Amino acid sequence: MKKVLVCCGSSMITSSVAINKLKEVFKKENIDVTFGQCKFSEVPSMAKTFKPDVIVPTGPLDEKAAGGVPIVRGTSFITGVGEKETVEQILNILKK
Repeated sequence: MKKVLVCCGSSMITSSVAINKLKEVFKKENIDVTFGQCKFSEVPSMAKTFKPDVIVPTGPLDEKAAGGVPIVRGTSFITGVGEKETVEQILNILKK
């Protein structure tokens, strides 16, 4: 099972929107995924404990916070612009 960590600034609203869109994608692709959800400030500890395959922040995230885990910016799930490309990037990482 793959693990995806979705994070946002101070609340959980934008990360919840991204998770809901990703759930639809993974269902269509028949990929089993477990989601983690946190604030940007919690990413370093979540990267260590949750051990995600990819981190999807809904805004800017310092690469150091990810601890070497691939990051795919998920802003497109909020704006709708470039969403297809973002999904493709995430799928490419998860299918490795």
